[in-house]
Amino acid sequence: MIDEKTARLVLFSAITPGNIFWGNQVASLGASQVYQKIIKESSYSRISDYQEVKEKVATSKPLDLIAELRKSDSEFISPTDLDWPIPLMDLSSPPIGLVIKGDREILGSLDRSISIVGSRRPTEYGLAVSNKLAADSATAKAVVISGGAYGIDTAAHKGAIGEGGSSVAVLAGGFNHLYPIENKRLFSQITKKGLLISEVMPSVKSQPSRFLIRNRLIAALSKATVVVEAEFVSGSIRTARDAAEIFRPVFAIPGQISSPLSAGCHRLIADRVADIATTLVEILEVITPLQKR
Repeated sequence: MIDEKTARLVLFSAITPGNIFWGNQVASLGASQVYQKIIKESSYSRISDYQEVKEKVATSKPLDLIAELRKSDSEFISPTDLDWPIPLMDLSSPPIGLVIKGDREILGSLDRSISIVGSRRPTEYGLAVSNKLAADSATAKAVVISGGAYGIDTAAHKGAIGEGGSSVAVLAGGFNHLYPIENKRLFSQITKKGLLISEVMPSVKSQPSRFLIRNRLIAALSKATVVVEAEFVSGSIRTARDAAEIFRPVFAIPGQISSPLSAGCHRLIADRVADIATTLVEILEVITPLQKR
């Protein structure tokens, strides 16, 4: 009988991130039981991707997976671990596990954290706001979470690190294929006082669809999500709506009414998905318990 942690690792390597069916099966039944049911070809035979999953599970070698993790200097964590981020279980498709690299103790500090997201092609205004908001968060001992992408994400990570704070980057690909590669030095800096997180094994490359899938993790890991600049239709809007769906506070930074890069923020405010925010103080007032203010 395979143990729960090993079964989690095998299923993690075999199942596409964000799969609602498999994610909920593992969450409700446990990885070991789901593993056995897959191998025995029981009630899963009618599931569309069952044969693909079964082949991957049957040919998977746990020792090889562990070796891959060690080679990339990363760790696999799952709900079997005491420091697993419980808020992730609020998602409709909770992750089977995560691969992390850096300061694991940061997982214990996420009760005071904000996600800062936005356009990959921001204005100077957007970059300045993102950097300042992250720097202020670092001063306030709040962890800054973002996606490691160009633009607003990069400014947020750099703002936090520049003030000696902690930052978490949730990536769409594995640590052996860091994306964007231009942020390789930034990712290295993040691992010293923060954490890299991925929902795939280290050798898995990024795919366009996985950027939207990983956004739900950014939303769930933090106490609030702040959209700095975003077009009317964008991944950042998806992140904000992911956060709202699990009842996380969402904030949007207002901008010029003529700027396409503020259209998404104004849309969130108009749809009452987000509250207006102009300073970190306004955000902390919402996410900080009264007894800790």
